[in-house]
Amino acid sequence: MSTQQTLTLRRCLSRLLLFELWVLVFTCHMAVYAGDRFAWFLLGRERKSRYVRRGACARTGLCCRTLGIELPESWVRRPRVVAFFQRWYALVHNFQPIGPPQGRLLPLSCGYLRDGHTCGIYPFRPKLCREYPQVSLFGKVELHRGCGYWFVERAKLGTFEERLLREQHEAERREYARAGED
Repeated sequence: MSTQQTLTLRRCLSRLLLFELWVLVFTCHMAVYAGDRFAWFLLGRERKSRYVRRGACARTGLCCRTLGIELPESWVRRPRVVAFFQRWYALVHNFQPIGPPQGRLLPLSCGYLRDGHTCGIYPFRPKLCREYPQVSLFGKVELHRGCGYWFVERAKLGTFEERLLREQHEAERREYARAGED
């Protein structure tokens, strides 16, 4: 065998191994996703909430720099459990810990956030990111100032009050954007 053929064979084998690695990572990711969906089904999160999400992403990056995962209180009291979940989210989703738990929230920051507030893995982002901000079953979700999303009660959809809420939200976003430019 000539050296040229050997190099070609090595390239083919390395590409084949990379493809198999990609398939393995993709399969693991899909298993995690299916597990997430099944857990949401078991918890009854598929039923309708009182609020409906409106708006679109304003690309401020705040939700990526300061996200919080809610843990049960009994877990937060155990440092080993907190450390496990910090390592888990760092390994599985590249969410880096940015401090100790604050109440029941585990503060994290996404390692895939790029300059310009864009996601480095947007087509493959975690379920948490795809569904942000998640509609809560138990009240209104709190958002970062300047976020492009807002919530309206399901009963008020299509009413004058919804239009007022939208205009108020847009005015707050413009004010926040101006404050950030100064």
